[in-house]
Amino acid sequence: MTDKKSSDDGAVEKTGQWVAGLAEKVMVNGVGPITGSVTWAEDRLSRRQGTDYRAPGDDGRRSPEDMKDDIDAVISRLIKESAAAAGAQGFVTGLGGLLTAGVTIPANVAASAAVNMRMAGAIAHLRGWDINDPHVRTVAMMLAIGMSTQSVLAAFGVKVGQKFGEQMIKKIPITMIRAINKKAGTYLISKYGTQRAAITLAKGVPILGGVVGGAVDAGATAVIGRATDKALRGDTLRAEEPK
Repeated sequence: MTDKKSSDDGAVEKTGQWVAGLAEKVMVNGVGPITGSVTWAEDRLSRRQGTDYRAPGDDGRRSPEDMKDDIDAVISRLIKESAAAAGAQGFVTGLGGLLTAGVTIPANVAASAAVNMRMAGAIAHLRGWDINDPHVRTVAMMLAIGMSTQSVLAAFGVKVGQKFGEQMIKKIPITMIRAINKKAGTYLISKYGTQRAAITLAKGVPILGGVVGGAVDAGATAVIGRATDKALRGDTLRAEEPK
């Protein structure tokens, strides 16, 4: 029994490290055929704004609030592009093969997670979050794999009704971030890390208290994208830290 428990703990630890590593790869640098979140988001924003576009760091760049209409439109496009990628079987199969070495997550689930993580990272960036920070990536990662906003808050030890903003996140010790990554590993294994899950994909992805029926596919990606945007632009996660 002890050996079995140790083995399970090891699998959870390994999956937690894998999912955190995947989030960093996908959001910061890109992986395989997909570019990183910021590069992708900025490319689509520049296409939207044309000659009015200013890159991050440019003194003439407007704030996310001042670009709200453009950002709303770009995020809608990013969600549609991600849903199309998640629904393209050949793309998902090929990408998944690059990602799953050493973990029990099915390739199709890993590929969908990568697509969703890039999308969540791009949304976070456009909404003004710094995805180079591992604390912020962890929040985006948890939303991207289908964990509810309430689950994210609970993982960070936030009580019901407590304000929770980016500055508060960044004060959390990195050791706690590793523990939170382990919870994400537990979530993935419990949902997808079985032979049955590998055969049938997923029966549902919990998100914001609801359930998306069917496979981890284009429809689930679209729902996760909208829920992630709602979480990152609203005051559930973005509220000011309490005085």
